[in-house]
Amino acid sequence: MTATIALVGWVLNIGVGLAILGRLLRARRHVPPLAYYHLTTAFVGLGFWVGFMTTGSTPLAWIGFAVLTLHNTFGDTLMVQGWRKRNPDAPGIAYFQATKAAWKKPLLLAHGFLAPVAWFPALAAAVISSWGG
Repeated sequence: MTATIALVGWVLNIGVGLAILGRLLRARRHVPPLAYYHLTTAFVGLGFWVGFMTTGSTPLAWIGFAVLTLHNTFGDTLMVQGWRKRNPDAPGIAYFQATKAAWKKPLLLAHGFLAPVAWFPALAAAVISSWGG
């Protein structure tokens, strides 16, 4: 069940992420290379996750989870870098400021909220798989 929740969150978040990327490209805005790594790791991790769900292979679960963690790290880095670029002299902790700014943009907000919907169940599923469940 947790593996399926992770899968659904993952797929929904990829959809939202592609919508964000599409908007940036249609607006002819610069898309940083890290955004393409973020996208690539979403699909690579999803491939491992589907492999885990198909075979029950614990190593595939952990690889998928590790790639998802790298993917989330890329996403957080993109969020903070974008915020710093727009607010170079702003005080405070950049991560929290960038998160607060994302609340004003519905797609970014949805993307950010869906990330843990995939991450936490993926962690739980990998742990349960390791226990032989």
